Amino acid sequence: MDRDWARLGSALRAARDDLGLGQLHVAERIGVKRGALRNVERGEISRVTPTVREYARIVGWTDASIDAVLSGGEPTREAVPPDEPATVTVEAPEELPLRIQAALAGGGPVLDTAVINLPGEDGEDSEAQMVIVVKGRAGDATPEQIRKALLQWEKAEAQIRRSGKE
Repeated sequence: MDRDWARLGSALRAARDDLGLGQLHVAERIGVKRGALRNVERGEISRVTPTVREYARIVGWTDASIDAVLSGGEPTREAVPPDEPATVTVEAPEELPLRIQAALAGGGPVLDTAVINLPGEDGEDSEAQMVIVVKGRAGDATPEQIRKALLQWEKAEAQIRRSGKE
């Protein structure tokens, strides 16, 4: 049976768009260049790689979804049991400043995280890193509000990463 790589790429791109995630944001989360993600989305691949698997995970697909789409089927999204919240609780280490502990302990879901190497001398990465935890506000956010918050974070993250390369 033929495996439809272009169909897989198109389905991943559509899932990414549905979540309001930018291509650069997903590439950075996976740890690949944007061009590698572009190749996946164009179907210019010939095997399932760790990049493809991580992309599918980021857009919420089950493990079997990749093979299903390659064979002409539809992806299946990971389901959160209805009695369990779809949020993550972050335990704040005691060595963090109190205001950071309070912010992490406060209500609201964790939307994303990033670890960014701080720039050092001569454009090289320093030995220090910035850790960012993006949280939604407390309360019940709608999917549209979460999508907008993620888009705002995506823009802010791109600015932060660019400023570190100047």
